[in-house]
Amino acid sequence: MGNRNAQIIDNMQRRNFIKNIQVAGMGLYMVPNVALGSAFDQAGIKGQQRVPLQVVGTTAAPAKDKRIAFGWSPHILDPDGTVLLKPDHLLRGKHFFLRLSVAVEMWEQAILQVSIPDGEDTQLGVLDIRNSSVLVPYELKIDGRHSNGINTYGLQVKLLTSKPFGFFGQSNMELGNTVFNPHLLVSSKEKGTIADFLQSFMSVDSIQAFGWREGTVLDGLWQLYSLKGEERALAAIKEHFDLFFDGENLKYENSRNDPRDNEIDGIESTIPYATLARISPHHPILKTVIEAWDSYTQENGMVTGGSTITAEGCYTVAYPMAVIGKAWNDSGLKKRALEQLRNRCVLIEKEKLNLRYHTDTGTYTFENWARGAAWTLLGFARTISELKDEIQDEEIIQTFKKGVDNAIAMQQENGLWNGFMDTDNAPDTSGSAGISTAILIGIREGLLPKTYRRYAEKCWKALSDYLTPDGLLKGVSQDNRGGVPLQRGDYRVIAQMGMGMMAQLYAEIT
Repeated sequence: MGNRNAQIIDNMQRRNFIKNIQVAGMGLYMVPNVALGSAFDQAGIKGQQRVPLQVVGTTAAPAKDKRIAFGWSPHILDPDGTVLLKPDHLLRGKHFFLRLSVAVEMWEQAILQVSIPDGEDTQLGVLDIRNSSVLVPYELKIDGRHSNGINTYGLQVKLLTSKPFGFFGQSNMELGNTVFNPHLLVSSKEKGTIADFLQSFMSVDSIQAFGWREGTVLDGLWQLYSLKGEERALAAIKEHFDLFFDGENLKYENSRNDPRDNEIDGIESTIPYATLARISPHHPILKTVIEAWDSYTQENGMVTGGSTITAEGCYTVAYPMAVIGKAWNDSGLKKRALEQLRNRCVLIEKEKLNLRYHTDTGTYTFENWARGAAWTLLGFARTISELKDEIQDEEIIQTFKKGVDNAIAMQQENGLWNGFMDTDNAPDTSGSAGISTAILIGIREGLLPKTYRRYAEKCWKALSDYLTPDGLLKGVSQDNRGGVPLQRGDYRVIAQMGMGMMAQLYAEIT
């Protein structure tokens, strides 16, 4: 790279994670703060703006053995506790959305009652937050007629449920992570555009908990860079990794806020290393990844956490294994990558795509769950694509084709796939985007007929209706912590990991 590019990279290295990114012909530039829109004027806001909310009156602190992501400051609400949120300047606009982002991993439900403490305790609604990972924003739409009351009195938030709830406060503003801080999104429009989506995604605002969530985001950023030449995406990858790595040391927490520094936390946690291997193929943590896969390997060669075969391994193990195998020119790893898919062909049977096959009982669970289908098909498609010029396996290719046909048969008229694809429940935008991306990769690699493109295009068109004014993706099935009942319902959330799948679809379809 030229001197200008090297200087820009040095400026971005807050933690000196990757001193040299060997990608020829691409310069980097700093990513601007996301979608703040125009300033206020006499008629109100033009575009959209995230108005920071100052937090007044919190109680409690996180448990001493737990750690908050990136050292950011949380606010902890105890049951029946309240906080006051005050905007730092006057609000004027058409559409208002209160946003809070989860700072402490959740395995239960939090109900937050939102009101204006104006003497009459004007009720605005509730935030219903269930089984959430950290770094996920939740929003409540507020009628614009309440803007004067909010300007005068602020917003009161009370926790109605029986477990403490932790959310991020105003911290690390220099990173531009405005989406995770308490804020009111004020907008002149109700929906976002693809430009809003890209600007929000290619920034620190798309960061997620390290593991499959962040890995999906990183993969989306890489596809935007490699297929669309988006330099902002490469800069965002660097920005994301700088938050997780201190030099060569990985620093992150698991799904219980327990520190897992320089450790591998199960097979679902290894998808981020596909992107890492592309930009820093000799990073020492990659050897730790291989060692972890070795420790998870069963007698038949499958890398899995136990007796259950899960769909996630198609995307979180086979795919990064193929990428690392290519980066290291390791034929053994490449063969092992295909072996992971071959052992998971059992997940695609009859007219179904299954999340889990329990080898001890010979039974399936989470049949036709959309995001499980996405993990399977996307893992197959990306692994086949990585290895196509070196190793091919006809059984794997035919299984992939069958899986795609099974999914297409369950696509809804609106272009999306429901959370459980063969039942009547709300669509899942993340699963839909992942399935569609796999279809387009299959077409690009000559595995599927070009006529299949219409299924992906129909999905792409529908997804634009699920963008917030500042470009976040709604309609995502929640993390799979509440079991089948939660997934079979219509509860859907904003999730940047879903944006990762949508970004992959954008890279293939445009």
